[in-house]
Amino acid sequence: MKRRMSLGVMACCGVVTTVTVTGCSPISTLSKDVQSVPSRWSHSVSWNRNLLKPQQPTVVYDASGHVYMTIQPPDVASNLPYQDIPVNLREAIVATEDHSFWHNSGIDFRAIARAFLHDASTGTRSQGASTIEDQLAKMVYLKDNKSLSYKVKQMAIGAQLERYFTKQQILQMYLNRVYLGENCVGVAQAAQRYFGVNLAKHEPLTLAQAALLAGLPQAPSGDDPLQHPKAALGRRNEVLQNMVKYGYLSETRAKETERLPLSVRFHSLTQSAWNTHPLFTNFLLDAAQGLGISRQSILKGGLKIHTTVNPKVQNAVHQVFWSGNYNSDFPPSVDEKPVDGAAIFADPQTGSVLGAAGSRQSDYSPGGWDRVFSYSSPGSSIKPMMEYAPAIASGKWTPSSMLDNTPHDFGDGYIPQNDAAGTPGEVTLQYALEQSQNVASVWLLQQIGIQTRAQFAENDGIPLTNSDKEHLSIAIGGMQDGVTPWQMVQAYEPFDNGGVQEKLHVINRIVTTNGDTIYRFRPSRKVIMTSPVASVMTQLLQDVTQYGTGTDAQIPGWGVAGKTGTVQWDTGLTLDHPNWISRAWWDGYTPNIVGSVYVGYDNPHDRKYHLDWNTEPNHYAELIWRDIVELSAKGETPMPFSGPSTVISTVY
Repeated sequence: MKRRMSLGVMACCGVVTTVTVTGCSPISTLSKDVQSVPSRWSHSVSWNRNLLKPQQPTVVYDASGHVYMTIQPPDVASNLPYQDIPVNLREAIVATEDHSFWHNSGIDFRAIARAFLHDASTGTRSQGASTIEDQLAKMVYLKDNKSLSYKVKQMAIGAQLERYFTKQQILQMYLNRVYLGENCVGVAQAAQRYFGVNLAKHEPLTLAQAALLAGLPQAPSGDDPLQHPKAALGRRNEVLQNMVKYGYLSETRAKETERLPLSVRFHSLTQSAWNTHPLFTNFLLDAAQGLGISRQSILKGGLKIHTTVNPKVQNAVHQVFWSGNYNSDFPPSVDEKPVDGAAIFADPQTGSVLGAAGSRQSDYSPGGWDRVFSYSSPGSSIKPMMEYAPAIASGKWTPSSMLDNTPHDFGDGYIPQNDAAGTPGEVTLQYALEQSQNVASVWLLQQIGIQTRAQFAENDGIPLTNSDKEHLSIAIGGMQDGVTPWQMVQAYEPFDNGGVQEKLHVINRIVTTNGDTIYRFRPSRKVIMTSPVASVMTQLLQDVTQYGTGTDAQIPGWGVAGKTGTVQWDTGLTLDHPNWISRAWWDGYTPNIVGSVYVGYDNPHDRKYHLDWNTEPNHYAELIWRDIVELSAKGETPMPFSGPSTVISTVY
């Protein structure tokens, strides 16, 4: 006899929907839309074995299609049998995630209806999985999505899990696959990461520790005890009260446990990707997350990720940022705290990311902060997109056009200054960019019009707020939010590609072990400027390298163009430390590679940590960029830019 289960009739906003699940028929009707659902449910024994076995690793391929690295999922030791999972952890999870788990049929009809009504009335998709079966279905078979049809598929698979597995097996699979933050998949990895407890060796887990782990599935980042201890403590205590509510714990025991500290600290796990390719692993996971591919879906294994990484370039990045052999490329440490930074390099003709680093070794942690995606002011490195390229593109300005370089009030008390005293009061456009003259740059933006020319920078990928567009200080990098190195590489790319911007990307496609493609990059291109304008800008930016502020970026035989940028430490606060610098940039390119590098401390307003103008911080950003490009190009024939170089024009 077939069992008939109906979710009933849901009505909202004039729409009436009936959802019915009959026996095992939902799978036959929905399987074509569900990622990796077994086509023959009668083969439950083999499917059972596959689900209970550890996942295959996620394999990452380089731009040439060769295996670049593997990201190991939980290993055999982390795939705990049911009896090795501590009882207090099982009880804490059930009390918090699905208190009716031991009694339900794998479907929480009320929760499904509640989720539908909530989403329909709010226009959101905020209501996710409810039962443990639902959540396991999502982990194993479905991509992240919260539409109604997705919920029905999730429910159908959850029902089939209930049919073919015991409750103990379902809970075992769930606890071995759930993502618990800090790159941990499964409770064994999480217990090791946060407490140094090896569950595979039957080391005990305290009630407080079990409650902490049980609180993580809903918000593993927000409740991360290493990053957000206050939130984690509150969540742990909620779990303890859930255990009291559903009869797993006495109120007295819960209150005693609530008074205990978290007592967590970071413990290393054996994970090959972070050992062999630490910088790229962090960068890849962050880039994937920006595409909607969750970190946990990659870490749990079973994917093939085809990337654009060039091993030669990434190795060069690794050498400079990680090996210690190039520490002299970085500014001196302050109070024994090394200066941090980021770098990203791409192919200007395809938008393919070739290599990246979001941290130095001294401040690195697996899954930690990736500064390639960190916002800050770009300083003068914004000038080419903000005023010089728009001026050239207008047809009203040429490299020999004269600009006013005399400090004066541009309105509302804004009086920008040049970095060096005694600069000429009138300079050519070429000289102003070459020597990074601030006053002339602000004057030029004022002449061409801040509102209309901001559109040029925005079209080039520079994010501007409404506040940014109201102040001429944007000409020299005075931005409300700033930019990321990723955005700066994309913005400089058109100068190096005949005025055309190719969409920046590091992932070409992601495929499951069953051959299903869950992500595919779709190229797109924009014409930012004409080829002649890009050519003139390249000539001007070559002058920066040959005669101006970027001479340390020179590479013998190679055409090098780019722009420096420095950010005053106390910009927006006080000017009592004019020699203090918070960040220094070099954004530059050769005919075949474009890259962005910055150095600086993370907190731009920490009085203790800053760079010093007298140490020429731009010099270090240029050295980092130069050494990475030189290492990447080793053995290649040097390439100059095509076309004539600009003749050095008269200053005034």
